[in-house]
Amino acid sequence: MTKTLLEMSELRTVSCADRIEIGPMVEEIFTDLAPLAEKNNIALESTGDAVMTGSDTLIYRLLYNLTENAIRYNRFDGTVNITVTHKDNQLVITVADTGYGTPEQYRESIFQPFFRVDKSRSREYGGVGLGLSLVWKIVTLHNGKVRVEESSEKGTAIAVKFPTDTIKF
Repeated sequence: MTKTLLEMSELRTVSCADRIEIGPMVEEIFTDLAPLAEKNNIALESTGDAVMTGSDTLIYRLLYNLTENAIRYNRFDGTVNITVTHKDNQLVITVADTGYGTPEQYRESIFQPFFRVDKSRSREYGGVGLGLSLVWKIVTLHNGKVRVEESSEKGTAIAVKFPTDTIKF
């Protein structure tokens, strides 16, 4: 928790001028999270690619946190799919899972520090409720937006949208 709080407090000092290839980064994240995914028999899939300008370290952390959550809160034998597209002159990265969904009343709160939808499962899944808050701060630092795009008993899709000035076509 201390490490994450320090990361959050130092975000503004990080250079956001790296050239980032999203597709290879997603594959690296899948490799890093493969043991967790295999433990729960979660299939990891991705489509699309883009190049953007930003902090390589922070964008990696953003995608890692979203993917890790999608694996942890998924169903056994589920799927996590990361889709990278260009829509309305924006780079859109969507992380979708086949989990249990996020109740509508919590879809904005999940990005607040220390918030947990089901506090009784905290020990089972680990973490302290800072991962999505860090995602929010990283997206904001890159002038983007993040939100729960859709969520139901069939899963959740979280979309991150970056403005055109961060995209390299």
